[in-house]
Amino acid sequence: MSRQSSDGCASTIVGGKSLTEHGKSSFYFDIKITDETNTKDEKARYIREAFAGFERILGNLHEESYIYVQDVKAASYGYGGYTQEYRYQH
Repeated sequence: MSRQSSDGCASTIVGGKSLTEHGKSSFYFDIKITDETNTKDEKARYIREAFAGFERILGNLHEESYIYVQDVKAASYGYGGYTQEYRYQH
């Protein structure tokens, strides 16, 4: 949940208190991967390691910092003008 503070900046509210009141930082990290290329265990390890990396960079993190790994269909995702599905087939 967010709210506007008196200085016009948005502040994040967790459990009814701002992150400042908690004395913590937070983040939201959204990454896309090609569907069916990673196992649940690999994604879980990635999330753990990404959280630890952000904590090293940002410091004292609130556990309600989010890492969103999106499994995207290979036919709907690509780069350089080619889908991942096309790259797999050729």
